[in-house]
Amino acid sequence: MAGRSATRAQVLDALTTALDGARARWGWQGASGARDRWLDATDASDLDVWCDATSRVAVDAALDAWPSARVADARDPRRLQHVSRAVETEHGLAVVDTTFGDLRVGPVLLLPGDEVRATEGPAPVLTGVAAAADLLVRPLLRGRIPEESRVDEARRAWADAPAGARADATALWARELGVGLSTQVVSVLDGAPPPGGLASSARKHLLRRTVAPSGLRAAWVQRHSVLPAGRAAGPLGLRTRGVVVVLVGTDGAGKSTVADGLADRLRACGFEVRTAYFGMARGNLPGVGLARKLLGIAAAGDGAEDVAAEQPESAPVARVEPVEPVAPVAAEPSNPVDPTSDPRDPRAGLAHPGIRRLAAWYYAAEYAWRYARTVAPGVRRRAVVICDRYVYDLRESPWPGSPASVVVEAVVPAPDVLVLPDAPIEQIHARKPERPLAEQAAQQGRFRALLASRPARVAEVVVDTSGADDDGVADLVTAVVTAAHRPRRAGRA
Repeated sequence: MAGRSATRAQVLDALTTALDGARARWGWQGASGARDRWLDATDASDLDVWCDATSRVAVDAALDAWPSARVADARDPRRLQHVSRAVETEHGLAVVDTTFGDLRVGPVLLLPGDEVRATEGPAPVLTGVAAAADLLVRPLLRGRIPEESRVDEARRAWADAPAGARADATALWARELGVGLSTQVVSVLDGAPPPGGLASSARKHLLRRTVAPSGLRAAWVQRHSVLPAGRAAGPLGLRTRGVVVVLVGTDGAGKSTVADGLADRLRACGFEVRTAYFGMARGNLPGVGLARKLLGIAAAGDGAEDVAAEQPESAPVARVEPVEPVAPVAAEPSNPVDPTSDPRDPRAGLAHPGIRRLAAWYYAAEYAWRYARTVAPGVRRRAVVICDRYVYDLRESPWPGSPASVVVEAVVPAPDVLVLPDAPIEQIHARKPERPLAEQAAQQGRFRALLASRPARVAEVVVDTSGADDDGVADLVTAVVTAAHRPRRAGRA
């Protein structure tokens, strides 16, 4: 990948620099060589690292400076506290999972954070009881017996731990796992072969603890990551949801360019991508052409702006077929102004006000239908649906300030990610000189105000299309990957 996509070595260097810079007590998790295998991997496998809870703020701040999507963020002290970050690399998404404080699997405590030990040196790894818990007990609670080499490594770490640490861990596991299950686990660490049904028993115990009254509230808060992914699994193997990405902006802002670049990058990361057009010049309901003739609005090719240039060139999966290629209402020629009207009223001078009021409601119904027909099916398939324009156009045309725009924005779900491609207005005008520069500047200003009002359910993103940023889409990719995995903004779910 081009631009700011990283190599795994760069991600690893940024991670270790952040951990050391925060003066964290930390260590790699997993079997020997896990870090090197992750460096060589080309899939979405994750790299696990533990650090003490006291350094969480500093580590978070350092790691968030790197373009990465938080695909999981668990902070409840009654459960495992960790942050999973997905980074766009030359081979697709790579995941770094940072655990803070206690070693846990869900609500089950394996070792308090202040008792976790790691080796010394530039590449520390968990050792002693912490390594034994990480290598054996953690996969058992997740329902699998690890490979023999990992079990042997857990046994060596257990044997190397001080006798007092082993005794304390045995007592802790008896409380957390139950005497019977903990006895079997310790016997395996002492050299016995894993008994049949051990992983199944451990998994059932984890499920019982998860739905127990003491842990149910915390589990509900984290339900999106607690529930098995199943058919909802995305490229990272985690549960995903469908994401609606909406691009707004005046003509020439760069919507089509950003949409194409985003679609390519997301497909390379393994996401299904669909596109839809929400401009008023495509996919109109029957009768809109007649309404335009009554309003005296010219069709494309009759001197009006060629709106086909706003339509992405690639054939989208979810495109609405055009009924009549006509210019958008916002691009219509000026009408004679009524000298008695208030020049500050955006509706001043617009002909046929009655028909325009009716047309606004007509378009509102058309927008709702278009969403149900083209966007909703993609969301149900957990795809990313990229929309060129959206219902916000109805705020200004055909009847500015119509209550129809308020109604349709309440009926049609808000986008998950709202995007404004932006550049100096002179540069935008040079790309699309059909409109007056002042008009384009005013429209772009209104779109900036729209983003400032934060109507999206997850994120609002401004993409620099001036050419000054070598990879303006990188932060947008991060926002979309986050939206696919994380809960929506409070109050907008």
